[in-house]
Amino acid sequence: MEKYNPLAAAETFEEKRQQALYQCEHLIKDFSKRADRHKVRYKRLQTASIALAICTTVLSTLSASKLLGPLDWIVLSISGLATLSTTLLSQTNSQKMWVQSRNISQEFQAELFLYLQSAGEYAKILDEVERLQLFSKRLINIWSQAQEKWSQHASANQ
Repeated sequence: MEKYNPLAAAETFEEKRQQALYQCEHLIKDFSKRADRHKVRYKRLQTASIALAICTTVLSTLSASKLLGPLDWIVLSISGLATLSTTLLSQTNSQKMWVQSRNISQEFQAELFLYLQSAGEYAKILDEVERLQLFSKRLINIWSQAQEKWSQHASANQ
């Protein structure tokens, strides 16, 4: 995780613009990393759940035909792991968090594009300072909404 680095007070318009662009890029990368992390976690749990379910079925068949002999306990162990993996898959919300993080990253990318192209809401504002203020405000709104969604997911999992 990256160490927090507070922004210094900017004096000129260009310094403020660079700070806003840097912050936007940072947020895009941060939410992209979050999405990747949740995607990997989801895929691993999904693969483990499927593999363990298949193993449980195969080992149960072998156990029923008395081919495992004294190793019948393996069926119970693998079955327990399959249950644990399936439970983790449903309780961690990894897929939901993956999609949400990816969507938020894309929102930041879209906002950056609109700002740089003077399109959308930015097309109506001719003053560069006001455009930058709107851009900064919209970045904070997207970030705040993302944090609110995250806290709702976190509290729902308790």
